[in-house]
Amino acid sequence: MIAERFFRVIQFEENPCQVMRVLVVEPHVSNYPNPIKVKKGEVLLIGEPDTEFEGWIRAKIKDGNEGWAPIQYIEFSKNSATGVAKTDYSAFELTTYIGQQLRVILELNEWYLAETSDGVLGWVPVKTVKIA
Repeated sequence: MIAERFFRVIQFEENPCQVMRVLVVEPHVSNYPNPIKVKKGEVLLIGEPDTEFEGWIRAKIKDGNEGWAPIQYIEFSKNSATGVAKTDYSAFELTTYIGQQLRVILELNEWYLAETSDGVLGWVPVKTVKIA
């Protein structure tokens, strides 16, 4: 299944020996000041797939806001025009700087869900970091 190909859990919080830390080698600036936040069970209007990062698709939520969502988090309808969120999700991207260390939570479709040293959680492209 395509969804399984892009999803990999990196660590489990209960075991600090399994924590993966990365170092930012290329800064990332979020272009989305109002990222979408989706609740499990929420209906989404489905748009076009991302041409840069495979496994991401444009989704619009009921308030009219739209953003990128991972295909693994969506149960698509038969007509593919709508879908239902399988889990809570935030499209918040971290704005990072060179030398910053991040704790990786998971890897999904060439992006890491990571946490900064001050506890901010968000997405960052894998290509902008290296294992610390």
